[in-house]
Amino acid sequence: MVGGILARYLARSVTQSVVLGAIVLTGLYLSVDLVREAGDMRADYGFPEVALFLLRTIPARLYDLFPFAVLIGGVIALGRLSAGSELVAMRAGGFQRQRILGHVLAPALLLGLCVMLAGELLAPRLEMNARIDRERARDGQVGGDPGQSLWVRDGRMMIRAGIVLWNDDDRVGFGDLSIYMLDGANRIERVLQAVSGRHEGGRWKFREVGELDTGTEVAGRSVAALELSSELDPGVFRALVTRPRLLPMADILRIRSYLEANGQDSTAYRQAFWRRLLYPLNMLMMLFSGVAFLLRYGRLLTPALGIFTGVSLGIGFFVLHRLVLGMAPVLPMPLGVTHLMPAALFGLLGLFFLRR
Repeated sequence: MVGGILARYLARSVTQSVVLGAIVLTGLYLSVDLVREAGDMRADYGFPEVALFLLRTIPARLYDLFPFAVLIGGVIALGRLSAGSELVAMRAGGFQRQRILGHVLAPALLLGLCVMLAGELLAPRLEMNARIDRERARDGQVGGDPGQSLWVRDGRMMIRAGIVLWNDDDRVGFGDLSIYMLDGANRIERVLQAVSGRHEGGRWKFREVGELDTGTEVAGRSVAALELSSELDPGVFRALVTRPRLLPMADILRIRSYLEANGQDSTAYRQAFWRRLLYPLNMLMMLFSGVAFLLRYGRLLTPALGIFTGVSLGIGFFVLHRLVLGMAPVLPMPLGVTHLMPAALFGLLGLFFLRR
């Protein structure tokens, strides 16, 4: 009976701290985004449009920040309990370290899975639509459809891109392209289809282009490459592209298959797949190492020092993870094993603290 009350109290304390940490961190980042977006306000893109844009990007921001919120929130909750000697009382009442650890990790895992689900189903669509609506309000040349295709108006061309590709060099690539050539009355004159393309130097550069007969919808003559002049600012595309880590897994796998089928480098999307898959494990190992440290040294730390330790562990995990991402393509091991390394190292660090 007493054990159940203590378990619920511990879980509630951790949950409240994690939720509060997530709200604070998300609010801080939204404040920075608000300042940046305010510099781009204009007649058709005022404060209401900015506020709506930021509101729709909250799930993506939360997905990015939640592992840090879990770590900081968990450390704050345990630090507060330790400072009030409540952890000592729990252990005197039969709560061993492993049991305390379990009741801390369980609510964090549940919250993390909820955020992961939102990041899979809600965040990508909301953020993409928010970006499309923002660019449409700015210049009216960009649109989208429910299938996540990107539509662009460029002079007398309407271009539909079924796949928008992100590259490390900040250039945007496109796949599964349909190019509708319009006449002076905005009627379709020709329809071209291209396997891939990019916008570079004020020109569209398409590859493997075929012309579609609009009457029979049968492919006609084709060319290996085609260049067409453009009136668009390439910054529009950089503002629209979604980084692989924020895409749902279905889209990551679809784009990866497209790249591999066309002999292109899919490393960024293979890494994004493992980051998505290991999201809850990475989050738990960050929290595990922080809580294990507090359970070992909590009585020697002030609450402020405990928070500093939690933040330091989070930064350490982030740096290690980025290091692994950079080295993954050249390491002689499967990509999935490489992505497990940060979680494994922090798990071992937590076990070290618990067993000393």
